[in-house]
Amino acid sequence: MERFGLVTGSKCSVLFPLRGDGKVGQRTYAKTLANEMFFKFYDERTTWQTEHGKMAEFWAFEHYERYISANIKKGEWIKKGDCGGTTDAVLSDRGVDFKCPTSLNGWLDYMHDPLDKEQKDQCQMYMYLTGLPMWEIAAFLVETQFMADNGLTYPVADNKRMIIVQVEKDPTWETRLNEILPSIVWMRDEFFKRLEKQFS
Repeated sequence: MERFGLVTGSKCSVLFPLRGDGKVGQRTYAKTLANEMFFKFYDERTTWQTEHGKMAEFWAFEHYERYISANIKKGEWIKKGDCGGTTDAVLSDRGVDFKCPTSLNGWLDYMHDPLDKEQKDQCQMYMYLTGLPMWEIAAFLVETQFMADNGLTYPVADNKRMIIVQVEKDPTWETRLNEILPSIVWMRDEFFKRLEKQFS
């Protein structure tokens, strides 16, 4: 697959450490990219929360289309140099990333608290890939399988079940990406050479 070995939105935050030089995390990430590129294989790490999010994305898209904008379109895989990512959805002037928390409190945190660094960097990567000037985190509330099995529902009206947080393009982010990306790619390629020597 084309995406193996590429820096993606969901993992790119390690390139921009809040403290220290970030070398350990970047080296680990470069090694992971090399492994995926060589073996064409991802280690699957799934949880019930992840599965809930995947399942709920369909309904999140339908909710957005019904209550917010009928012009929303399904996202797609985009590659740009050594970076890539699959967007959840796009409009003409912005993109959308759906988040589907597994609790009422977790969902309301999108209203009460600022986005964490990983989500902000993910949005910046998508704006870098698409050229769009704005990205939205659309947090959608839907009952978990356990709740559905036990007849439990959230006390929130259907038309109020999405909290939207907008992220504007950071004009410095792409510059910082271009400064650090070559070293990540170099490390990835060096690890790849070791794998070739060992397994080819």
